Amino acid sequence: MDKEIWKKPLRQCNIGGEALIEGVMMRNGNKIATAIRKSNGEIEVETTEYVPLSKRFFLFKLPIVRGAVGMIESMVVGMKALMDSAEKVDLEEEEESKLDIFLKKVFGDRFFQVMLYFSVVVALVFGIGLFMLLPNWIAGWVRFDKSTTGGKILANLIEGCIRLIIFFTYIWAVSKSKDIKRVFEYHGAEHNAIYAYESREELTVENAMKHTTLHPRCGTAYLFVVIITSIILFSFAKWHSPLVNMAIRLMLLPLVAGVAYEIFKIAAKTSFKPLRVISYPGLMLQKITTQPPDESQIEVALAALKAVVED
Repeated sequence: MDKEIWKKPLRQCNIGGEALIEGVMMRNGNKIATAIRKSNGEIEVETTEYVPLSKRFFLFKLPIVRGAVGMIESMVVGMKALMDSAEKVDLEEEEESKLDIFLKKVFGDRFFQVMLYFSVVVALVFGIGLFMLLPNWIAGWVRFDKSTTGGKILANLIEGCIRLIIFFTYIWAVSKSKDIKRVFEYHGAEHNAIYAYESREELTVENAMKHTTLHPRCGTAYLFVVIITSIILFSFAKWHSPLVNMAIRLMLLPLVAGVAYEIFKIAAKTSFKPLRVISYPGLMLQKITTQPPDESQIEVALAALKAVVED
């Protein structure tokens, strides 16, 4: 593992980002910036102000709660940035379907906003179904007594292992797509740029390229912590019928996200080596979800970063 990952940064910051289609989004405080590489080579940068819910409502600042709220909020903001990037990049235009034409007539100017939130709902349903409910359903078919304490724990461990297998398989499968590979390269560029900023270096392509693409505060690592946390918390729940099990897991999902966030936050910043074990699997997973970027991709990431920092 690269020693740079565990090295205390010269500049502490909470800048986060996301890889987009031919671009990068950066968030810092109330600022969000997206940088997109157009087909003519020009980099288009757009900066907007966004006040997080945790700054608007005291309740959302509380431990556990902030993690659950932040996960949903990040999905909404990230999905919007992703859809914006798809519109700005000069992709091959497809003929509008009859459904698209009908929906535009129904929703008018609100069409894009409606599609944004619909996409978030679909993503949530897909994620919950694939990574939460399907593993439970499969584990239910394993025949042994699940009414005892040992059987309950074993059933939940089997479910957790299945969830991990599905998660890793999904990440590996999507990484084989040429388009997704480019997104992963921009993901690497995002990390390179943030490392350069944390090291108090001049924000140049040369300085950014020398850094690793693996970062302890990456969302990929957080997702892994969410899965591990779910295995632990779900093990305390009794094993019921599939429908009841699904209902319990859905109700516990905000708690899982909140607890995972607190663990992830501590593990990402600590110098206590045993706690680094929590971050290690997520960092290894980043060897798939981040790929070495080229200079043009790092240039885009730096453009987004410079738009949200003062120096």
